Amino acid sequence: TTHHTLEYLGRTDNQVKIRGFRIELGEIETTLTDHPQVARAMALVRTDRADERRIVAYVEGPADAAAASRLVEELRGRCAGQLPAYMVPSAFVVLQEWPLTPNGKVDRKALPAPEQPTGSADGRAPRTPQEETLCGIFGELLGVASVSIDDSFFQLGGHSLLVTRLISRVRTALGAELPVRTVFEKPTVAGLAGEIGTARRARPSLRRMRSS
Repeated sequence: TTHHTLEYLGRTDNQVKIRGFRIELGEIETTLTDHPQVARAMALVRTDRADERRIVAYVEGPADAAAASRLVEELRGRCAGQLPAYMVPSAFVVLQEWPLTPNGKVDRKALPAPEQPTGSADGRAPRTPQEETLCGIFGELLGVASVSIDDSFFQLGGHSLLVTRLISRVRTALGAELPVRTVFEKPTVAGLAGEIGTARRARPSLRRMRSS
C-alpha cells in the first residue's frame, strides 16, 4: 500500500530537514511568486512513495496543459538558478483553484499528489547507441520502464539531487562531462545527446602516449 504523508507546518516559512539539509520553504515560495505568472504558491514536503521525502511546489497557473508545462519548466529553471540544489522542488503541481478549509485557509490534506511520471507512449525511439545508453540511464535512475528521446529528466520524476548521479553515470558510460546547467537547459535524451556529441568533438584528448 502506498502511503501519502504531508508535513504540517505552523508557518510556511518554517524550516524542515530533508537528507540532512535544512530547507527554507518560505524562500522557495518567494522564488516561485517572483515569477510574473504566479500569483500564489505553496511549498511543502510530501512522502508519496517508497518513504521518499521530497519538496513539492504548488502554484496557481494556467489551465491549458501546454502553457502549464512551459510554466513548470520556467519555474524549475528559476529555482535551479536561485536556490541551492537541495531546495529545488522535486515536483510542481499547477492549480487553478486552491482547496480550502471551512475557515478559508488552504486545505493541505486536499492538495493533490503529483502525477506518477511515465514515459511518452508516442515519443521517438533512440536513433543512436548514445541515445540508447541515455534512455537506459534515465530509466534506471528514475524507475521508468520505457523512455523516449523526447522525455524530460525532470518530467519523469528527476530532481536536482539526482542530477549529480545522472552526470556521474554519463561520465562512466559515455566518457563525457555534462555541466549541471546543461541538464536543466536541455533535459531530454535528444537534447543531452546533442550536447555530449558537441562536447566530445570539441574536447581534445589529453592523453599522450609515451615511448618506452
